[in-house]
Amino acid sequence: MTEPKPVLEACPPSLATSPRANSSEFDFVLAAMLETACETMNWEYGEAWIAIDDKVLQISSTWQTQTRLSRDRKLDWESFHACSQKFVLHAAEGLPGRVWASQTPEWMVDVSAESESYFLRHQIAKAFGAKAGLGLPVIIEQLQVVLVFFRSEAHSRDQQCIDLTEAAVAQIQAQLLH
Repeated sequence: MTEPKPVLEACPPSLATSPRANSSEFDFVLAAMLETACETMNWEYGEAWIAIDDKVLQISSTWQTQTRLSRDRKLDWESFHACSQKFVLHAAEGLPGRVWASQTPEWMVDVSAESESYFLRHQIAKAFGAKAGLGLPVIIEQLQVVLVFFRSEAHSRDQQCIDLTEAAVAQIQAQLLH
């Protein structure tokens, strides 16, 4: 399992100093949501995108891989995350941006088969084996977050998986924040 890292580094100074932004609690909740979804719903990798203002999403340094993965797959996901650090997305841009703009979940059958204009990390996905993907909008401590999960196998839209992943995330959120 990858150690979660602080997420508020990506936030503007005004947010980072706000009383509601307890970074250790926020990071803990993010990591718990990602871990629970990865482990219970068979997502190999989970990441979080944070709205740093009303126009821009930035990837969080908190991410998770499924514990049952081989060492090589974990390294692939680590590389996928490292390459993703360079991306800053606007509303409706890329999977996280579309989910943020619509505030509805989005399933992608095979991100590596999509065009670069539709899935901006297309080349990274091809290089490191990302296929099926799911984006979920979440609000944590008044911060808008998009959780994104991937598998290394293409998979047709699975409404039950979407519903159960949302339920797992909501359950952790309810337990830890209320």
